[in-house]
Amino acid sequence: MSTPVNTFAGYPRGWFLACFSSELGPSEVKPLRYFGQDLVAYRDEAGVAHVLDAHCPHLGAHLGYGGKVEGACIRCPFHAWRFDAHGVCDEIPYASKIPRGAKIRAWAVREINGVVLLHHDATGAAPAYEIPVIPEYGTEQWLPWVTAIYRIKTHPREIVDNLGDRAHFAPVHRTEIVDFQFEIDGHRAVQRAVGKAHLPGGGVDNFSSTTTYHGPGYLLMKMDGALKNYMLIGHTLNDESTLDLRLGVTLKIVGDRARTEGYVGQYMANLKAGFEDDIKIWEAKVFRERPVLCEGEGPISELRRWYRQFYEGQTSSGAVQQVEATP
Repeated sequence: MSTPVNTFAGYPRGWFLACFSSELGPSEVKPLRYFGQDLVAYRDEAGVAHVLDAHCPHLGAHLGYGGKVEGACIRCPFHAWRFDAHGVCDEIPYASKIPRGAKIRAWAVREINGVVLLHHDATGAAPAYEIPVIPEYGTEQWLPWVTAIYRIKTHPREIVDNLGDRAHFAPVHRTEIVDFQFEIDGHRAVQRAVGKAHLPGGGVDNFSSTTTYHGPGYLLMKMDGALKNYMLIGHTLNDESTLDLRLGVTLKIVGDRARTEGYVGQYMANLKAGFEDDIKIWEAKVFRERPVLCEGEGPISELRRWYRQFYEGQTSSGAVQQVEATP
């Protein structure tokens, strides 16, 4: 009997959350581990975020532990070699000539919508798409992100499945779906839903939502219900079996700002409770490459075919565009 092929081996290509902008303060250095690699994020003195491979090419020190920001550069804590934002060593205090191999990889980074994104592609190809701007984010009519971070023992394919899984809403989230639509558009997968959410503390929230994956690791949901809000989810693999999931919520201010701020805590608590119900299932389940499906579940197979594209082949696009978000 032949061994089944793992169609999701390795890491997908696309844009992924490195951190929320609020996690990387002025001139701060932050060690990361994503895609099975040690990385270092830092914010330079001009406020620009950068991500480099973590280990100095000299004797292997980790720049994320004791590295110092100088201008747009980061200095190694071991022998004070300094690397610019492109990963090129531009100064060694005790040497007049810099070795040709004194450089490390610089990752493609974007900071948008209050998050720092890094681009992963195993071949080093340029990004094939860009993450869109959320027009409302940062305006006076909307609150800043309220955030939560989870480290989960699962693969993102389990999380992505939820977008097409209509049938799980009732048993897991106590939500009745009245209308459910799904479409694929290149690197985007879009779910549109109308339903009734039964709240943990009692009561019902009638809502409509548009939820979009922009590539394999960045999800944005726009919801119109008792409160208008955006929910952002980013999941980034630490290794092939563990990921960091970052959750952010921003609410539209209704009348008085202080009153709306008073809703945030309970709203976020409800969302976290829902995610924690999912996490219990994700961490205990197995992935069925060929699941037994039935009528009424939603387009799970179509969604998996869409997700598989981020593992197959490589495309690139050199143009960087700022576009308005299509939630």
